[in-house]
Amino acid sequence: MSLRLRLTLLASAAVAVAIVGSSIVIYYTDKSELLHQVDSDLRVSTDVSSQVHALLASGPNAPVKQLPAFIRLKRLYGGSVRVTHVSGQVVPKKSGAAVNYTILAAGAHFKPHPPVYTTTTVNGVHSRALTIVTPNAKIVLTRPLADIDHNLSRLRLLLIFVSLGGIGVAAILGALVSGAALAPLRRLTRTTEQIVETHDLSRRIGIGGRDEISRLSRRLDELLATLDESLRTQRQLVADASHELRTPITTLRANLELLTGGQTIDAREREEIAADVRDELESMTALVGELVELARGEEAEVAPTEFRLDELVQGAVDRASRRTPSVEFRTTLEPTTVVGVPERVDRAVANLLDNARKWSPAGGAVDVSVRKGTVEVRDRGPGVDSKDAPLVFNRFYRSRKARGTPGAGLGLAIVKQIADAHGGGVAVDDAADGGAVFRLRLSPTA
Repeated sequence: MSLRLRLTLLASAAVAVAIVGSSIVIYYTDKSELLHQVDSDLRVSTDVSSQVHALLASGPNAPVKQLPAFIRLKRLYGGSVRVTHVSGQVVPKKSGAAVNYTILAAGAHFKPHPPVYTTTTVNGVHSRALTIVTPNAKIVLTRPLADIDHNLSRLRLLLIFVSLGGIGVAAILGALVSGAALAPLRRLTRTTEQIVETHDLSRRIGIGGRDEISRLSRRLDELLATLDESLRTQRQLVADASHELRTPITTLRANLELLTGGQTIDAREREEIAADVRDELESMTALVGELVELARGEEAEVAPTEFRLDELVQGAVDRASRRTPSVEFRTTLEPTTVVGVPERVDRAVANLLDNARKWSPAGGAVDVSVRKGTVEVRDRGPGVDSKDAPLVFNRFYRSRKARGTPGAGLGLAIVKQIADAHGGGVAVDDAADGGAVFRLRLSPTA
């Protein structure tokens, strides 16, 4: 069953319940009002009762029909009177009228109680009865309900036709309204199906508005844009990695061909080839490690924790000093606590230090500072050209100055990725007296 059909059926069912419920309320309200009117008319019998009591002592032939109140009843209804004494003797009067007035005479045989209205059947006729009991008499006044039953029957038929018509109109309008309401959803479905069939993530749904479907459309468009960018970046990463791996693989193949080609190679040349192979293997190992680091992205399974950033930077500086004793690392570290993944932040700091070490001349100094969640690394190298500054954090980007140095151009890209994953950022500026200043910004705890 389609969503449109379900919405149409639900709308029709809701309208049907409302119409049928309203019809029932209208019917019973009208019936109650009509019976209330009959009861009001019958209430004049209390005047007859008070006058009949005075005539009961006159015997069964008491001129009840001449009482003023009863004359008013006859004028209203054209009624007849039947007087029944305790002895069972019945005094018939004019019959066939619309009102039947029965007096049961007695003395102590009746326990008085307030007037009672009931709906009953008298001689096969549906009637409304008013019963009055006093110490002197029991009086029952009945009136046929044929006219009321006829009106209620017509009202029932009218309400049935109105209900059926209303349900039919509701079904038609429900189908039209559900079709119009689901039009954006059908458009969203068609676009999604086309994207699945064509694998074209550049398509957008583009439904405007402020309702729920429009918000869903905007979120899906944002998701498609994210997926498109992620896929494009992935393809670029694979292409760049293939390009970077091509050179060391070609070199390794050439060296292996020299070693296994059957040519006579002296020991010195063989040692040079072996050293070249080791260098290329180390380069490939570093490149693969950096590619794995980039592919990891944000490690959502690792819960962030609080740690001392100054202590982490001090450990990274100690390791860098041992690897490069020709470069002096000078530190200014303020106690700072941040929230994040310590291993990832340590990798980012190590990459910044490795970059500064690579560009610093022998005997030079690298200044490292930590202050309010920001790690600043300043080298004494040639600095960064203004045109290269926006690009140095891109994957595999190598500036003109860096093309003759070892590396694949992934270290600073990893720093940026880690900074973004921690809600921070990274930037580079030229120092006033030469060299470059790299800043890794994290969010310190309060």
